[in-house]
Amino acid sequence: MKSIKSILAWVRRKIFSITFLKFGIVGGSGVIVNYLCFWILVEISKLNHLIASIIATEAAILNNFVFNDLWTFRERRGGSSLSFRLLNFHWSRILGLLVTVASLYLLVDILGFNKLVSYVFAIGFGTLTNFFTSDLFVWPER
Repeated sequence: MKSIKSILAWVRRKIFSITFLKFGIVGGSGVIVNYLCFWILVEISKLNHLIASIIATEAAILNNFVFNDLWTFRERRGGSSLSFRLLNFHWSRILGLLVTVASLYLLVDILGFNKLVSYVFAIGFGTLTNFFTSDLFVWPER
């Protein structure tokens, strides 16, 4: 029971931190980059919407990596190379995507909750996953 309490205290400390706030701001900028890239590629360039979504998502991932590396986790960059952090960042986004999709499936298809409301919670679970993988594996504390 003591280890569960210490884990919960660690989670609380991480979520209610300036680092998490910065992470959220960067994530918000990623949403804007993703949507603008998608819109430009589909509406102006007339690219297929599925191909456009892949390119726009990658642009957002790169945007988020750069700003998290330069701002959110700036003081933690010293221990690993840029390419190693970028690769780990990409892997962690895939895990976040899997958590988002699995949460959505659980909430909608198994528990029968509303799709739109469930998606908000699923995004939240994916965001937490992205933050914790970034905090633990991409830019770990020394």
